[in-house]
Amino acid sequence: MAGTYYSPSGNAEIWDTPPEGYISEDEWNAARAAEAEAAWAEYNALPNVKKRTLLMIDAATSAAILAGFDYETDPGTGTPEKLHFSYDSFDQQNFSDSAIAMQLGAATASDAIPTSTPWNAYRNYTPETGGELVVLQLTAATFLPLYAAALNHKATKMAEGSARKALVESADSVEAVQDLLARWEL
Repeated sequence: MAGTYYSPSGNAEIWDTPPEGYISEDEWNAARAAEAEAAWAEYNALPNVKKRTLLMIDAATSAAILAGFDYETDPGTGTPEKLHFSYDSFDQQNFSDSAIAMQLGAATASDAIPTSTPWNAYRNYTPETGGELVVLQLTAATFLPLYAAALNHKATKMAEGSARKALVESADSVEAVQDLLARWEL
């Protein structure tokens, strides 16, 4: 009776009697299932789980840095308040450029280099609403401490990411890595 058999190269063919090296459909399906099971086991092996987790930590660390930070400063009202500052890749460059300009402006008497800069901050900020825009006018004296806060924000998030990576690297089981991910809500 004719049946479907698979050639050594994986082609399904109809034969009454299979040629040598051909396998039945059941044997073919069992072999594919075994391959899928082996691939799944490899995917879930501790070294691979750690690699994927390290990538997740990198992504979470970058997202935390880019989310910005809160900093208390006087927005011009005479009363300091906590405002949110963006720290996306564009703002990181703007912080750096402005810090250099402020330092140069303070060190020279040239009118060519600005000695103050407008800067956007947000009152009552949430990621969902964005908050109320507050435009600050910052001088070297008010900008450089803000820049230090920005650098500290980034350094803190990077240190947290590095500490998490060290814990993942020291984990001795997939379950231990999963427990860390649950603790960090990643």
